[in-house]
Amino acid sequence: MRRYDQKSLMEAWRRCITQDDVSDPVEVVVAELSEYFKLPPDEVRQRCIHWEEDSVKEWQAKDRTSSEALLEFYQTQVSWIFDTMWYHANQYHGKFDPESVKVAAGLQRLMPGHHLDFGAGPGTSSLFFHELGWQVSLADISTTFQDFARWRFAKHNVPATFYETSIAKLPTATYDLITAFDVMVHVPNVGETLADLRRTLKPGGYLVFNIDSRPRTETTEWHLYDEHYPIMRLVRAAGFRRHPKIDYFYVFQKVERGSPQATLVKTYDQLRYNPFTTKVASQIRKLRRR
Repeated sequence: MRRYDQKSLMEAWRRCITQDDVSDPVEVVVAELSEYFKLPPDEVRQRCIHWEEDSVKEWQAKDRTSSEALLEFYQTQVSWIFDTMWYHANQYHGKFDPESVKVAAGLQRLMPGHHLDFGAGPGTSSLFFHELGWQVSLADISTTFQDFARWRFAKHNVPATFYETSIAKLPTATYDLITAFDVMVHVPNVGETLADLRRTLKPGGYLVFNIDSRPRTETTEWHLYDEHYPIMRLVRAAGFRRHPKIDYFYVFQKVERGSPQATLVKTYDQLRYNPFTTKVASQIRKLRRR
């Protein structure tokens, strides 16, 4: 299997956005958004830069306390398209962490197989894994994201399978790798979601995700968790074995466990991941930084 150095992976990231060897990702992203939304490039740039203000307006357009209103926000918001496309393009210029590049670098032991990007957004990570030789599928609850990603993949002539997760069930035992970039904090029913992702993995398949937890403020209302523990305490119990992290990304592998071992793992993680241990760990980290 070909191994990639950091420079080669970053060039693959640029190519997945630009579809050529010379263009600037930022200029291509602005042009694509301008074409899709039929907006002048200057307005596109402003919407990319000020996406957060637009997102607050979309959130505040309705009372989001019900599960139906929360789902409607995720399905119909548009501001995140501008945000994520700008975010992805500027990763090439070093302004943001190149998340997909980091994960791909850390998983080079895996042969390219079938990749699912869960919460795929505009599909850039799927374009990237396709560039590296993977067969790709995209799953997202957002209709607006899925429509844009389908248009983008057709424009780039890249084959892919799409699943809008509010209406489509993911296939069983299909994927070698599932990534979930900046997604888990937006999932209200994490336990059910983890079980479903495990079902759709092949035996021994990998699930890689980060947890972008943040305190709830006006600009983070859509982040449903302010700590990692509500998610982490459920992962191994769903049928996963933990592997070393790739930077701030958790890496888990699908495993089979007998009932006694599964109960032991579940009990241990319920004790390990809770508000008290989280607070103690936070204090220890602060002391180490002094």
